[in-house]
Amino acid sequence: MQKTHKYLEIKERLKGDILSQVYKKGESIPSERELATQYDVTRVTVQKAIDILVQEGFIERIHGKGMFVLKNTDTSVYLLNNETSDSILGFSREFQGRVKVSSQLLKFELIQADATLAQHLEITTGDNVWFIRRIRLLDGNPVLVEDSNIPQRIIDTIPEHILKEGSLYGYVEEYTGKKIKDADSIIEAALFDAELAPLLNIASGLPMLKITEVTRLADKTAFNFSISYNRADIFRVKNLRIER
Repeated sequence: MQKTHKYLEIKERLKGDILSQVYKKGESIPSERELATQYDVTRVTVQKAIDILVQEGFIERIHGKGMFVLKNTDTSVYLLNNETSDSILGFSREFQGRVKVSSQLLKFELIQADATLAQHLEITTGDNVWFIRRIRLLDGNPVLVEDSNIPQRIIDTIPEHILKEGSLYGYVEEYTGKKIKDADSIIEAALFDAELAPLLNIASGLPMLKITEVTRLADKTAFNFSISYNRADIFRVKNLRIER
């Protein structure tokens, strides 16, 4: 019999209370300390349960105020760029341990960088670049199309099984021996067109979150220029709190 981790049990119990409207939309839920006492577990265990509910869009943490219910329905809503996740380390690791992440590889080929791509990647026009297009799935549901552009001079070879089954960013760190450090992102509202919509089994014209990103290694080398086309009906973007 497969053992169920305690934090997953607590997550499901809290989720049940939210769905049954013990805690209504907009209302606060007990603090992590109170929940730890209620369930007779450590705060770390409660934090892990809450992190999943935040990622699934049920709960929002507001600094200095507490935790509040965002929704009382079981429709899947996922947070991108959530401060409790590893979003900078790639899609696979952002949702690792929360939902099943898989990929469908559509294109994997060498192209020559045009002037625009070369500028983003800080390389020379005409340099070889790996172009990768994948459909990303959560629990088997196609949720976004992702285009990645990685200079061949940085990553000479990329095994196809990594693109289909593994973590590309994990492979990049292992291959280069360098940590992924930061990313610059632009988020835009757009609509799915007749090319992209069928890839996600949705109708053309539905809303999209288009995220354009340049990601760098610890030595500031730009190693990926990516564009992801995300279903706006199931993704929300976490706006990180900024203090002066």
